[in-house]
Amino acid sequence: MPSSQNILALRYLALTLAGFCVSQAAHAQLGTSPLVPRTAAAQVGLERAWFAQIGADPAFSEVTAWTLHHDRIFGVSNTGTAFALDTETGERLWIRQVGKRGYRAFGPGANSKSVAIVSGSKIYVLDRDDGRILFSRDLGSAPGAGPALTEDYAFVVLMTGRVEGYRLDDPKAQPWYYNSRGRAFLRPVTTGGVVSWPTNAGLLYVSSATDPGLLYRIQTNDEIIAPPAELDGNLFIASLDGYLYSIDGLTGNEQWRFAAGWPIESQPAVVGDMAFVSSIEPAIHAIETSTGNELWDIPGASQFVSEGKNRVYAADPMGNLLVLDMKTGATLGTLATAEGLYPLVNDQTDRIFLVNKHGLVQCLHEIGVSQPIEHRKMKTAAPKKKDEGDEDIFGVNEDAADDEPAEGGGLFDDAVEEPDDQPAVEDEPEDEPATEPQGDLFDDIDLFE
Repeated sequence: MPSSQNILALRYLALTLAGFCVSQAAHAQLGTSPLVPRTAAAQVGLERAWFAQIGADPAFSEVTAWTLHHDRIFGVSNTGTAFALDTETGERLWIRQVGKRGYRAFGPGANSKSVAIVSGSKIYVLDRDDGRILFSRDLGSAPGAGPALTEDYAFVVLMTGRVEGYRLDDPKAQPWYYNSRGRAFLRPVTTGGVVSWPTNAGLLYVSSATDPGLLYRIQTNDEIIAPPAELDGNLFIASLDGYLYSIDGLTGNEQWRFAAGWPIESQPAVVGDMAFVSSIEPAIHAIETSTGNELWDIPGASQFVSEGKNRVYAADPMGNLLVLDMKTGATLGTLATAEGLYPLVNDQTDRIFLVNKHGLVQCLHEIGVSQPIEHRKMKTAAPKKKDEGDEDIFGVNEDAADDEPAEGGGLFDDAVEEPDDQPAVEDEPEDEPATEPQGDLFDDIDLFE
């Protein structure tokens, strides 16, 4: 009779062989190899710097979310495994089981020191460098999406629409929270000195990132289902109404709006003096950030990927990589990719990252560019103070009639209380401090200061 040790060994071998077979079958579906051939990459002026396999076993799990944060790529699987890679070498820095094994993890969010992941009804904060779990704590209720980190806070949206903010330097401190209208299914986004989150009621809420307190909320002519982008304190907001809006991130004042002509479902990308936004046509539009003027548009492109020295890289709906001239948008070449590969949006450097759900990551860059071209530095952005002479956050005179939208668009909703003529989402509370739970835990609510 075989020993228990032998039985365990045989079971492990059987599981390993099963996982290997499933992995091979998955790769067979992707073609002869999911790796981009070096010769094909060279034909469009690119080289493969490295590739890495996280080790996600396709028989039991898959990578469900990737986050690019400067010199790290973080990811989580549907079984609760989190990991980190070095963006320049592909070295796996750490891998960690977060929460109960088998529970799906949401996130990750990252800052210069920490990584945060939601699993079950808890938030876990890990050390960015080695993956050690620094602390965990219960959330108010079921999460709607993964967390977002500033240098001081972790923000989590709950399915009810409530947003909770937890101090990273004091895990037991009372959380800040706010009840927004509608339900939230996208994680908050930290951009510059603010944190923002959309709801299915068509509203985007904006709070200070360093001292939580709602600054204003925005409502366009249709839903906002994509997180905003940020550059130099300005927010770039895409809406299903077909417009890309540029607003001052701290005051909410509109600077310009660009009409793409079709609904916009994806997050804009901003690099230097150019903003890139993709409409569902599909087409990618390059817009001058200072004026909102269109520089060029390319039909058939569905996603911005990265920006090199003189080129812009985009993807088509099939995942193939398009090489575009930065000044004119002219197509310089196309790089076919295997089925199942898709690019990460990178507005931080010139590197091109291709990933798939099986944990494969590839890094491409322009031939001869051994050091990354940095478009953004990792830093802590402190919010600027509003000058006394600044226009109010709606861009209208304070003496204007209450609850009247600005002429010609209705971009900004009332920032103090909901208009009486706007119905609330069914079964959802008005925007106001929650009345439960009672007690000391939520005594530090701070709204619309």
